[in-house]
Amino acid sequence: MSINLTIQGRGVNINQRFEQYVRNKIDRLDRYLPGIEDARLHVRRESARPESPKSVELTVRRRRTLLRVEEQDADMFVAFDGVLDKMYQRVARYKGRVMDRKHNGEVYPEDIEFEVAEPVPVQAPAAIEKPQLVRVKTFEVSRMSNEEAVEQMELLSHDFFVFRDEDYGKLQVAYRRKSGGYGILRPEN
Repeated sequence: MSINLTIQGRGVNINQRFEQYVRNKIDRLDRYLPGIEDARLHVRRESARPESPKSVELTVRRRRTLLRVEEQDADMFVAFDGVLDKMYQRVARYKGRVMDRKHNGEVYPEDIEFEVAEPVPVQAPAAIEKPQLVRVKTFEVSRMSNEEAVEQMELLSHDFFVFRDEDYGKLQVAYRRKSGGYGILRPEN
């Protein structure tokens, strides 16, 4: 089965050779992570110089889960291979967490197909540490505009800020983007 793949380039020419190379490698992901609904590959040049690094970002969607990795290199093929290696590591970690949930009695029907999936071709890390919740913080959520939220975030020297939209009253998150500028996360419902 072929994975629905979208390849987009910004500032770079995506030639047929690169596209075929990517499609062949991405189609193999389904063996290790069954149930992939679609994959998106974004390739962009970081500056106008031809030898500048290309940033390759791969996003894989599987039911309720998004897996995203990014790599940079002057050669698109090398950057893509790096992204694929990172994705294999991310898939291995994700599958490990799903199997941990299963051992704890939490089973989701869509995760049963992991039992027949091939093991991910990555070297096992020395020890995968579970994420540890170290703090719970409560705070007041105020109504404000997007601009006020960004200003407040800057005043606090945070990378994100939770606020209530002054027009609609819904919770939103302002965040600082890696590429510069700011973004707003707005839930659909």
